Amino acid sequence: MYDNFIDDKVARRKIMSQGRHILESIIEAFNSGMLEDPKHAANLCTLFLLCAEGKVTASFDEDSATTKWSLTEDWTKHLREIEQSILRQNVDSKIIKGPWKNSVDNKPNT
Repeated sequence: MYDNFIDDKVARRKIMSQGRHILESIIEAFNSGMLEDPKHAANLCTLFLLCAEGKVTASFDEDSATTKWSLTEDWTKHLREIEQSILRQNVDSKIIKGPWKNSVDNKPNT
């Protein structure tokens, strides 16, 4: 699941399961004018890609009448593991974390 390759049938199944929410998001983006901005349109397409990969799920918020997207529990867990591995590397590395005092540095000759 964590590689970028997914089967066409699996992607189609995931898109179809979130189809209503995808259509609602397109309508919301159209009505708000987000589709006119290339950056917002690209972000929306990226969101749909994450949906096809099974990394996000959607729910409809009745109070605000908008579609809310969130990471799946599996993907959140995977991202937390990556975060922890990065933090562990920083603890185990020989790099001394700054800020440093200039007491060791000599003043340049000016």
